[in-house]
Amino acid sequence: MRPETIHILLIEDNPGDARLIQEMLQEEFAVSSPLFSISTAQRLAEAKTYLQQHQPDVILLDLSLPDAHGLQTLLEIQTAVFNIPIIVLTGLDNTQLAVEAMQKGAQDYLIKNKIDTEILVRAIRYAIERQRLITELTRKAQELEIRNTELDAFGHTVAHQVQGLLGQILGYASYLEMHYKKHLEQEPRTVLQRIMESSTKMNNVLTELLLMSTISQDEVIQLPLDMGRIVNEACKRLNYLINRYNAKIIKPAQWPQSVGYEPWIEEVWINYISNGLKYGGHPPELELGAEVLPNGMVRYWVQDNGQGIPEEHIKKLFRPHTRLHNRRIKGEGLGLSIVWRIITKCGGEVGVESQPGQGSRFWFTLPASTVLTKSAD
Repeated sequence: MRPETIHILLIEDNPGDARLIQEMLQEEFAVSSPLFSISTAQRLAEAKTYLQQHQPDVILLDLSLPDAHGLQTLLEIQTAVFNIPIIVLTGLDNTQLAVEAMQKGAQDYLIKNKIDTEILVRAIRYAIERQRLITELTRKAQELEIRNTELDAFGHTVAHQVQGLLGQILGYASYLEMHYKKHLEQEPRTVLQRIMESSTKMNNVLTELLLMSTISQDEVIQLPLDMGRIVNEACKRLNYLINRYNAKIIKPAQWPQSVGYEPWIEEVWINYISNGLKYGGHPPELELGAEVLPNGMVRYWVQDNGQGIPEEHIKKLFRPHTRLHNRRIKGEGLGLSIVWRIITKCGGEVGVESQPGQGSRFWFTLPASTVLTKSAD
């Protein structure tokens, strides 16, 4: 079987240096495979003309040419090639230049008077293999991005369709409860209540999944927030739970203003407040508050009167589907991970302070603005 030939373009204006490189590679011909085929160009323009008609496996590039100099030589040759590894081969022994060349895409940086045949051949082979791997990884990444986009679109379609069906189930169940509950015996009443609760939970899970997908993809403009109004809207959405648990919610008269994306921040409050209602005291008493921090952030919190959380479990709370004490902590297991994604995307942090028997304080931070907003009760 005939050995593979590696095609090399040597861009070098010094005839003596070009001849030395050719001799090094010819020396390699006699002792090993693959073979090397060398084409030369003395100017950048000549190299660009050659590359319009040929596709070498690797380029050896001198940075000092009659019509180009320094890193601009590398940048110029990169505009003429695609997926071809470039090895800088120069007399400039400059560490900073070498680092910058590598950062701008060169596969290697070799000093002419510090190389021999072994170093040169190894650099060529490694550069070709690295480029092959980079090309393959790029191709797979592009395929994965396409598949993820298709999967997101499919997921959105299915989620919306399922939510529509769940809406019908909830609607019929609510109709039965409203008009026929008093005619039902205890067992059918319990079944009806469980249908409504399970459908509501499933709808919440779908909403959270759709929100998580949106957070990962969307780039949003952050604006000053009317936090008092946002909190009140969240409480309105949770009015059913607040009445169900006979909960007391204490809000401040004024809120320090911060910047963020209002629809997402409302979801953060929904998660924190609903968790406090579900896992607070009996009845739950939640205190909402905020403070401006010295680092230019505003810290918001929900303090509950629940049983508290052991220290060893706190770090796990913002992971998806965390289970503690044989149950999913905080809702359906997605809520706090969504909070983390939202606040991170908005430039803030999340956390919890808790001690067993003394309740928990769940907090998040956002970049501060300069205005105080009233609690719009």
